[in-house]
Amino acid sequence: MKNNADSSAVKDILKGLNSQQEKAVTASFNRHWLVLAGAGCGKTSVLTKRIAFCAQAHCPQHKILALTFTRKAAEEMKERVYKLPGIEKNDTPPVVTTFHGFGLQVLRDTVLGMKNSARLGYTTEPALLNGEERVRLLAEVSTTDQRRSLGISITGLDDLLARQDVNPDRVMALPESVRAALRKTADDFSRVKIERSRWEFSDMIKQALALFENHVDVKRHYAAAFSAILVDEFQDTNPLQITMLHALLSPQNRVFAVGDDDQAIYGFRGADIGPTMNFDGHFPGAGMIKLEMNYRSTPAILKTANRIFSDKPLQFRKSLVSGRYADTAESGGARPQKWFFADHEKMIRQVLDTARLLQKNEKIAVSSMAMLFRLNETLSTAKEMMTGMCGADAGFPTFITVHGSKGLEFPVVFLCDLEESIFPHYKIQKSRKINTWTDLVISVFRTKKKKPVDCDFDEEQRLFYVGVTRAERFLYLISVKEKLLHGRKVQLKPSRFLRLV
Repeated sequence: MKNNADSSAVKDILKGLNSQQEKAVTASFNRHWLVLAGAGCGKTSVLTKRIAFCAQAHCPQHKILALTFTRKAAEEMKERVYKLPGIEKNDTPPVVTTFHGFGLQVLRDTVLGMKNSARLGYTTEPALLNGEERVRLLAEVSTTDQRRSLGISITGLDDLLARQDVNPDRVMALPESVRAALRKTADDFSRVKIERSRWEFSDMIKQALALFENHVDVKRHYAAAFSAILVDEFQDTNPLQITMLHALLSPQNRVFAVGDDDQAIYGFRGADIGPTMNFDGHFPGAGMIKLEMNYRSTPAILKTANRIFSDKPLQFRKSLVSGRYADTAESGGARPQKWFFADHEKMIRQVLDTARLLQKNEKIAVSSMAMLFRLNETLSTAKEMMTGMCGADAGFPTFITVHGSKGLEFPVVFLCDLEESIFPHYKIQKSRKINTWTDLVISVFRTKKKKPVDCDFDEEQRLFYVGVTRAERFLYLISVKEKLLHGRKVQLKPSRFLRLV
């Protein structure tokens, strides 16, 4: 602990923490740490109090860097940190920002008497490139013949380059000729942006890393600037962000990462769960702490959540217990219910009846309840149907996708879309029609070479877990047999996830 640490401030920082949370906040500063924080287990409180504890027990507060993913999350964290004991309001504050915000700060900084943007070749302060201008520049640096040889449109090229920026390893499966063409286009695109003094959101981290790679003195400057590096939502990091963390490491600092492998649901955006599952490989000598006391849900709901990952390796398995309700017959809460309906209309009527009954008996406002959906399309259909039944001014639950619900909580959750091919989400393979003996023979042979379903079932299961753990008191798991999808009625089977609960 620092010689000038205020023991009363430290006592105030630790006030109200459970034993697991206190262990995380006060963990030693001489090794990396991964804090696996179960849903509703107070990870934000742990992260913010760790910042305050660092400022008291480890280093000056301006040498603390905390990275998160959205500006909103960064602003909320800043606000909470500044209110904590142990943070000096008149001193330079800790750096609390997003990965992209930090990259932009690096690019705009002047280090060792020279602007970092100038080191990268920019002659003036770059302006942000908008989407329309990006497509126009891509059309300039790639010919129609090149795009035709790649088999993609200008929009497809835009998408492919964006994916390559976030996760370069994912294009390794493409043929070398395609990768070479992509590399050339990407290099030409970068050159033109620098020539015209433009940069874009994806450049913030990429260009900062290029700066570190080509200017070792600048890299050392930033590595020496921070004695503590904290990361929020670590399970959502992508390879570029992990590279950024490695670039900032020095013998004087360590990484303190907070996340939940069970809530890694952004693989489609380039997030990679690998560094979470192999944290020690990325940050040798790391320790792990679990937060398992949940302050959101009833024991009955937590038992359902715990069954979802009951077969996980013990090292990463979390067994959530309620810090809010006693696990007794009286206060353990209602057991989650599974509902099966013939069609959407019957589902909507039951949801409305139940919501109004809970409002009457439990004094829970219908408007505070939530209906969660896997797909925007099914959400829109259900919302339109409910509005038609109730009228636009009637109170009904919040409609939200499961992805959009992450980080939120509701007293009552109706978790919808629990049908195969919708949740888990994948494309159903159409059966070949059998009209002749030849068709029959072909079908027999084809069954032996059935194509694997294109679906990340592990991520879909984690998304299901996110949906379940949004519920505080009542949870309803809903499956509908017939739905309107893409303009036509389809017959569906109950989701395999219902077997987990």
